[in-house]
Amino acid sequence: MELGTISDMILQNKMVLNAQPKWTFGKNTCNTYEVYVAYFRAEDGSLIPSWPIMEIIEKDDALTMLFSIALLREAVRRTVDISTRVSTNLTLSLNLLPKFAESENFVDQVKSCLSDFGLEAKRLQFEVSELQDLNEAGCANLNVIHDELGVALVMANFGTSHTNMPLLRQVHFDGLELDKSYAAHIPGDELTCKIAIAIQHMAHTIDMFLCAKGIENQDQFEFFEEIGAFKGQGNLISSPMTMEEMENYVKLYALPKGHK
Repeated sequence: MELGTISDMILQNKMVLNAQPKWTFGKNTCNTYEVYVAYFRAEDGSLIPSWPIMEIIEKDDALTMLFSIALLREAVRRTVDISTRVSTNLTLSLNLLPKFAESENFVDQVKSCLSDFGLEAKRLQFEVSELQDLNEAGCANLNVIHDELGVALVMANFGTSHTNMPLLRQVHFDGLELDKSYAAHIPGDELTCKIAIAIQHMAHTIDMFLCAKGIENQDQFEFFEEIGAFKGQGNLISSPMTMEEMENYVKLYALPKGHK
């Protein structure tokens, strides 16, 4: 697919967003949703899966910026709209591409988006994969939006490959998101269970919360709830959904305004 075609789809807002909830253990509530682009809509109206297009976007600096800003603004807009209609306070979680975080206008783009749509900074959360390398400017930018604005930061895909402890030391993260490969072996594999418990203890020690991904059955859900994980995500809780389905889910499980 040509770069110009991808650029046009982004500029014309042909992104089709999906969402997946992050359940709060112990409260039977869900106010946090990961939002991402599931499809792009072609000129003929057909839906194109996002993953091959994202591979092209991530290799081009200009497309990365264009896409990242468009996704941020559209996801924030949709989240505010749903929050207003349902009268609740939703937290939006977005995966962050390193090139966007490292850009000179990253902080200004985040400030502008929050101001334009009226989303509280604490209701925005960026997920930064531990598989990504951020340069010094990227780390500094993340710390600015965290420390000065109050945007939450989560290290995603934690526990995969070579765990990125240097990034954990450089960026002021609020939480760790345990990679779904761990839940897949819980509770059957004793060693994996012990490692998950150790990671939860580490997160607690460094004043971070733990979110467990890949929860597919009740045994996994109960395990992570028992060890003190803060949030969980996976098909047992809900498979990915359209933004319209998300609004119905919010009506069932989100706390109304006035609750913390």
